[in-house]
Amino acid sequence: MSDPQPPAAPQPEPEPQYGTPAFPPPPPSAPYGADGYAPPGATAPHPAAPVMQPGPQIPYPGAPTYQAAQPGYPGAPGMHPGVWLQAPAAVRPLRSIGAATRILIAVYATLSLVTVLTDGWGIMTLDAYSSGSVGAEALNVFDGSSLSLSLISVGVLIAAAVCWVVWQYRAAASVPRAGLRRSPGWHVGSWFIPVVSLFFPFQNVSDLARSSRAELSGGLRGTWWTLWLASNLVGSIASQAASTAKSIPGLTGALAGSMLSELLVIGAAVFAWIIVARITDAIDPKRR
Repeated sequence: MSDPQPPAAPQPEPEPQYGTPAFPPPPPSAPYGADGYAPPGATAPHPAAPVMQPGPQIPYPGAPTYQAAQPGYPGAPGMHPGVWLQAPAAVRPLRSIGAATRILIAVYATLSLVTVLTDGWGIMTLDAYSSGSVGAEALNVFDGSSLSLSLISVGVLIAAAVCWVVWQYRAAASVPRAGLRRSPGWHVGSWFIPVVSLFFPFQNVSDLARSSRAELSGGLRGTWWTLWLASNLVGSIASQAASTAKSIPGLTGALAGSMLSELLVIGAAVFAWIIVARITDAIDPKRR
């Protein structure tokens, strides 16, 4: 009996020759060299070369998708400008902060209306005091009520301002960056820089309106900003007049200026409420 033959040792796989063409040599009739590369002047593709097809257009993760244009959209000239079907993660909390901002704007406007009535009461109290109809106690009651109302109004204004800048930052981070003149950080910071705060916030909100395709005309935005600046200017003058007044007519004039300032605030608040609502709906609609 013959001894069993040992199994044949496995043959090592040949190492890949990098730089070698990955396709077989062309037939002699093809205008290619033996190395598989086309000689100068060859125009026909290699017979064994793979045909490259363009790949599908795959959006990046989190990319917003838009609804197709629909005719007959109310207020739009001809076609629907397009709305978000699925908003990116950055804008999903926008509706809640937008709602909180609108609520605080409405509360502050209501307090401004109460302030107008309180200032009117103060003017009548000063007139009655000057005529001798009431004593100093009536003035003290007015001062206490006015101070309490002012403290509440300041607290609501601070809360509304915080919600506004958070809302504006999220909105700016959610629209295409190419449509904004400034970064989301500048949308917040521009409110707190002297001189810059007179121009940049209006420009930033206008950029948001255009980039989100919100139904906000330039006249509406301009009216909002004009009323807001006017209310701050008149309020500053009235506060300075009240602090330097030495007579009853001076105090009466300061209260009248305060009433005008609060009326301007109410007007600005109405337009601000509309701006927040429409930009929020354009970026992060209810139907998703």
